[in-house]
Parts: sequence; C-alpha cells; structure tokens
Amino acid sequence: MITSMDRNHFIREIQQISLIQKKLHEILSETPQAKQIPFIIDHLDSTRGFATSIVDNISLRKIKITDDLLSALNHELRTPLVPIRAYADMLSRGDFGALNQEQQKRIELLVSNAKQLQQKIESLLGRDTLDVFASSLTDHRVRELEQEKIVLEKINRMLDDKIKEDRSEIKELKKDLADSEFQKIESEQANRILDKTVRMEEKKSNRLAKKNLVVIAVSALVVGVGLSAYSVYVTDLAGKQYQISNLGNINPGGYVIQNLRGDTIDTWLSWRLVQGSTLHVGIINGERFPEKIPLIKEVVESEKSIEVDDSLLHKGPKGSTSTYYVGWQGALEHASENPTDLYIPSKLQVLESSRGEGDITVILSNERNGDGYSGFTRSIADDSQNQILKSTITIYDTGALNGDQFKTILRHEFGHALGLAHSTAPEDLMAPVVMTSYPYISDCDLSTIVKLYDGGKNSQVTCEK
Repeated sequence: MITSMDRNHFIREIQQISLIQKKLHEILSETPQAKQIPFIIDHLDSTRGFATSIVDNISLRKIKITDDLLSALNHELRTPLVPIRAYADMLSRGDFGALNQEQQKRIELLVSNAKQLQQKIESLLGRDTLDVFASSLTDHRVRELEQEKIVLEKINRMLDDKIKEDRSEIKELKKDLADSEFQKIESEQANRILDKTVRMEEKKSNRLAKKNLVVIAVSALVVGVGLSAYSVYVTDLAGKQYQISNLGNINPGGYVIQNLRGDTIDTWLSWRLVQGSTLHVGIINGERFPEKIPLIKEVVESEKSIEVDDSLLHKGPKGSTSTYYVGWQGALEHASENPTDLYIPSKLQVLESSRGEGDITVILSNERNGDGYSGFTRSIADDSQNQILKSTITIYDTGALNGDQFKTILRHEFGHALGLAHSTAPEDLMAPVVMTSYPYISDCDLSTIVKLYDGGKNSQVTCEK
C-alpha cells in the first residue's frame, strides 16, 4: 500500500510530467519554428527529469508499491520516453532548424540520459522484484510450517508418554484435544470470515482510492489549465487589451478662441467656476444620433482608470506602467486632488436636452468639414480675465464614425473645451493628429490642467515621460 505522503508525492510527479507534455504541445502548435528549439529541449529535459525521479524513488523503495500498482505504472513510466526519443530525433535531423553547438551537446546528453532512464524502467518493471517478494513470502511460510511441525511432534511425544502412564489421563487428554480441535476449527472459521471481510473492505478502499486519484488528477489538470491561462494573461503586457486598432484617419485638430468682440485670440484660458460647481454639457441633434448619447456620457462622466505598460507607447521599459483615464470626470477628480488657485471643474453632468443648454455644447453633425477636421472646438472667452465663458464642440460626419472613433474625437475636443492646447508628444491624446492606439487621458494632460488652474500661463501639453 502507498502511504498518504507517498501517494501525494507520486501524484505531483505524474502531474508535472503531464503538464510539461501539454506545455510542449502548446509550444509546438503556437510558437514559430525559429523559436521552438530551446523550449523543446528544456521541456524534454524536464520530462526526463521527473520520470527519472519517479523511477529512482521506486527503485530506492521511497515509494512503496504493490504488484497491481507496479503493473499500472508500466504505461505511465514508459510514456515520457516516446516524446523524448521522437523530438530528440527530429531536433537532430534539423526538422526545427539548425542546432548550435550547445544545443547539440544538450540533445546528446538528453538521449544518453533517456537511454539510462529506459534501462532503469526495464529493470524496475521486470518481474524479478515481484518474484523475489513472492519468494520471500513463500520462504517465510515454509519456516512457519516447519516450526508448527516441530511443536506438533513434541506434543505427540508428550501425549504418548501420558498414554503409557495413565489411560484415564489419555482419555481426558483426548477429550481436551477434541475440545481444542473444535475450538481451533471455530477459530479458523472465524479467522477465514474475518480475512474475507478484511479483503472485501480492502477492495472497497482500493476502489475508493482509485476514484480519489482520478478526481485528484482531473482537478489538478483543471487547475493546471487555469493556472496556465492565468499565467498567459499575467505575463501579457498590462493594458494591451485596451488597445484600439480601428481608428483610421482621425484629425480632430481644429480649435479656436474668440473674445467677446468676435476677434480670434491666442492665449491661455481656464474656467472660473465657484468651488463645487457643476460643469454642464448639452447636446444638439442628439435625437438624430441616439446611439451616440451613451458614448458622450462615457467620455464625459466615466471615472474608470486603466494601467498601460509604458513599452506599448515607447515611454519606458516593460513592466513600468502609466495610468490613463477613460472619461474626463475621473481624470479631473484625480487632478483636483492637487491644491490649485482656481477650482478645477471636477463635477461634470451631461444634459439630455434637444436645446443644447450647458456650459459646453456638443453638436452632432453629418456634414464634412472643409479643412478635413473630424472635430472642432470654439471657445468664447473674456480675454481680460483669461476666462472661458462658453465652449462649443462640433463632431463632423457623425453617422460614419464608429464608437471608438467618436469617443476619441470627443475626448480630444473636450480637452480643448477645458483649456488645453495641443500636445508636443505624438503618442498623446491631445496631439494635433491622433495616431496613438491608446487614445485615453494621460497624466501629462492632467499635469497641464493642474498647472493651468494654478496660475500657469501655458496651455500646451508637454509630456515628460
């Protein structure tokens, strides 16, 4: 019988072989051939290593096994040799590409170790071990019978002496002997019944143990698959799932500032609202494009933030991340955590009205802009106070824009409506032409907002990272 500790150890070893072989299959089915060789060699070596560990433990009797279990292990221990030999031959032939000198040495060592493993398995799975075990049991039983024979002979001699001395005592002894034999028969029958009961219980326990092993193996396989999936997900670059690849040619790039006399001016601007005030956003022609209303609310009111690996935007090494915001509500709330001279409008509300009321008005139009702009922002300002009084955002060719394109244009134009100019970084949302695959509100956008509302006189977005 396998002890609890031996069983758990044995199961872990078998599971490791199964998981390594499954990983090897995934590598061969998904990875280009040019990159397969190092991974195949590593996994073949790991498979051989775990199989060798199991064989050595059984050979050294660290894992106690029965005849039935040893027979069942025949398939499990021989199986790892198949992929080791097959893939070693394929690698040697150059089926996966030419091997370098180090890889050739590893393959030769792997083949040599595999041959040693095969010899160990053939030796282990031979019947000699079991025959020796059975022979040992037979010799032990013979010795017991010889001891019984000696005792019985001694008893017979004693009985013969007693018969000669006293026949009455012989009769009494015969009677006692008969009683003893009867008790012996009863005892033997009881022992046979007990042995049969024990064997039945052992069979039940073995069946239950096999069921438990199957359940454990299946559970381990499921957990292994889950862990593999999780590992694949974790090792992927953070934020890659937020990449947008269907933006096409987005040129929001147009914005203008006019004073109360209608003159176009070039200056920095910010809203001058009372602390805690709400900045209202109205919509014109919303009834013509009802599917765009939820998108407007997402861009304006969403508080969601995401983490994106800096390497995806060529801003830093893999593993370092930056925070981006899906909507201006969450972005401005984060910016307002910094103390500023002016109130950063961190409370935004979209008004569902056809009249376009609000501080910022979004006009949805099916017309095309003559200059090729996808969006345009016009802000009315009190240039004596550098104060924004009203901003109007126009989205052109609205019906032809998909959801990601529409949100990107509106997110960019809303930055202008808050006072931001264009960014010097081409990968930023506020670049004159949006070329990034991650068109979200960045930390450098918020840094410019904080400076602008803290007395700064420059609205151009500059990214230091």
